[in-house]
Amino acid sequence: MTSIAQTSRAPSPPETVAALPVGEDRLRALHRLIAGLSQTQMAWMSGYLAGLGGLTAPSAAEPAPAASITVLYGSQTGNARKIAETLGARAKTQGQAVRVLSMADYRARDLEREGLLLIVVSTHGEGEPPDAARELHGFLFSRRAPRLESVEFAVLGLGDSSYEHFCKTARDFDERLTELGARRAISAHWCDVDFQPVAEQWSAQALREIAERAAPTPAAHRTAEILTLPGVTLPRTPCVDREHPYAAALIERRRLTTDNAVGDVRHLGFAIDSAALAFTPGDALGVWVRNDPALVQDILGLTGLSAEAPVRLGDDDLSLHDALAERLELTQLHPGVVHAWSSLSGDAALAALCEDAGRRRAYAAERQLIDLIAAHPARLSADTLVQALKPLAPRLYSIASSQAERDDELALTLSVVRYAAQDRDRLGAASGFLADRLPLDETARVYVVENPGFRLPEDGDTPIIMIGAGTGIAPYRAFLQQRAADGARGRNWLVFGNRHFHRDFLYQLDWLAWRKAGLLHRTSLAFSRDGAERLYVQDRLREQGAEIYDWLERGAHVFVCGATAMGRAVHHALIDIVAGIGGQEIEAASQTIEALLSQGRYHRDLY
Repeated sequence: MTSIAQTSRAPSPPETVAALPVGEDRLRALHRLIAGLSQTQMAWMSGYLAGLGGLTAPSAAEPAPAASITVLYGSQTGNARKIAETLGARAKTQGQAVRVLSMADYRARDLEREGLLLIVVSTHGEGEPPDAARELHGFLFSRRAPRLESVEFAVLGLGDSSYEHFCKTARDFDERLTELGARRAISAHWCDVDFQPVAEQWSAQALREIAERAAPTPAAHRTAEILTLPGVTLPRTPCVDREHPYAAALIERRRLTTDNAVGDVRHLGFAIDSAALAFTPGDALGVWVRNDPALVQDILGLTGLSAEAPVRLGDDDLSLHDALAERLELTQLHPGVVHAWSSLSGDAALAALCEDAGRRRAYAAERQLIDLIAAHPARLSADTLVQALKPLAPRLYSIASSQAERDDELALTLSVVRYAAQDRDRLGAASGFLADRLPLDETARVYVVENPGFRLPEDGDTPIIMIGAGTGIAPYRAFLQQRAADGARGRNWLVFGNRHFHRDFLYQLDWLAWRKAGLLHRTSLAFSRDGAERLYVQDRLREQGAEIYDWLERGAHVFVCGATAMGRAVHHALIDIVAGIGGQEIEAASQTIEALLSQGRYHRDLY
């Protein structure tokens, strides 16, 4: 049965649409854009649009001209998108015309007409493409893929070499485009966790290639003219992003699980300026953290190095203590660090272990940096130590609130990482910082990571099924806050799993209140440790397969948030439901679920 994949009810237009000089689709796009804006932001946008009246705005999805130059990105956490957009902006500043598109918005039939195709893509899970790249990736590996002898291309891959399938999606694109006859304009580059230096090197080469091919940008597209329009005053608030974070004050911290629960989960509230930090339900928050001072001191003691020893990181000169406290990764041991340490320590046993990539990954997964130093001592300088380590990366958390309810606050749901290993008690760098070491009213450096693939449907009448386990419940709190504020009439179904009902039902009072108010129409719970048989969210889905199928038939959107393993189990359960209830063969049911992904009715945020 294919109606599930085909169902897509058109939104009901406002009564005033017929009297407006814009189409229904553009009006709805405007409503999506302004959702959650403050009065100040709305007033500024009104003046800005008025000032743009004399210019011709470029289309967001123009057809590809012959021999075009296109930058495509496939992003899950925003890094690939930022690299692609920065490259496009730099090209336009130089007067060169390029298209920058998400792979999800790209028409595969345009491939044959590309002159230069630049691809920036990440890899997730077990070597899987991000959801935005799945359709294009599948097309290239299908029989429908065309010959591409007239196309030149370059690939930049983002990944983490601590995983077995490092940059696999990017390697797939690079190899397949070559098989189809396309020619490499730039050799492929693979970015590890510290992606900026390699990305900058690749981007510089890409800009040179663009300069050789690109035509001057039409005047109507030049942003410089927009910035100097008479009567339009642009806000001077600095751009908030990964490199320029916002200082958000922690104003609330409370425990969501009981004291006797296995997991310690906290609700965190931050005060923000809505004019500086805007977000949409489904987005994530990037948080820059500081390492535990006690851990820093232990590492200094084991290495025998002075805290005040001068070191250089990039263009910055700082003390070794400050580098370890704020700039370097200490709790997530990377296999590359293990390999580097084997040379520094001269330990033959460690060197032998490092010859096997699988053993090296397993070793790193079970240890922190301090274990490596203690087990394999090395005499080294402060500069040698910092050069051997990986940079401290921001941690990402799903935002658990909507600005439609409170535009000056932002909420996170945090699971505190505590465990024992190698005869030591461990605490996660980020969870330890946010849950214990950051005092109330003190600030953390944060930025919003947009997640356009995890958005509420445009039509508030559309039903949604929200599936999550543990802290994967966070974005759904934001969803229902938003739907309550919008007066949305679509039915809402929560499928939630954790260990114990009485200990681990996160935000229970919120869900009960929404159920009583008639906003939450259905709740399915899977508490795996409460009964003799362990049941998980995928089991609840199968139990209620007929109702799930009926909701899908009625156009429901499905959301899945949580661990990758849970997401994979839910995916298989959905296929089984479509096969069993819909009477399809497994392969056809799998294609139906894939169609929901490509149509934007099946959304996943997995980690």
